[in-house]
Parts: sequence; structure tokens; C-alpha cells
Amino acid sequence: MFKFLLTFGAGVYTGIYVSQNYEVPRVDNPQKVVERMNEKFRELVDGKKNTPVDQIVKDIKKEAKKILDD
Repeated sequence: MFKFLLTFGAGVYTGIYVSQNYEVPRVDNPQKVVERMNEKFRELVDGKKNTPVDQIVKDIKKEAKKILDD
């Protein structure tokens, strides 16, 4: 039990030190984090988000069409 209290105390002290001496952004409340994770999961499952390679190919095709149309 002493080991647990020592570890917990060191963690609390470290957290307080970091928050006072560094600009640490606030963490969203758990509900927002879960909503954001659900959105990302839906994007991955539905395939809405393109991979970087797909996005590059799409951009190249778009630029080539612009050039051909001019």
C-alpha cells in the first residue's frame, strides 16, 4: 500500500508541476472525446476519408483535367 501511495503522490506532484510550468492545453470532457472517436470510427468504416495516396491521385487527375480543359 505504501508503494501505491508513493507512486500516486509522485504522479500528482508531477502533474501539478507540469501544469504550472508549461502551457498544457485543457483536455475535452469525456463525452466530447467519445463523440470524436465515434466520428473517426464511422469515417474509417464508411470509407469517407481517402488515404494519402488516393488524395494525391485525385489531386493529380483534377489538375490534369484543368490543364486539358484550358
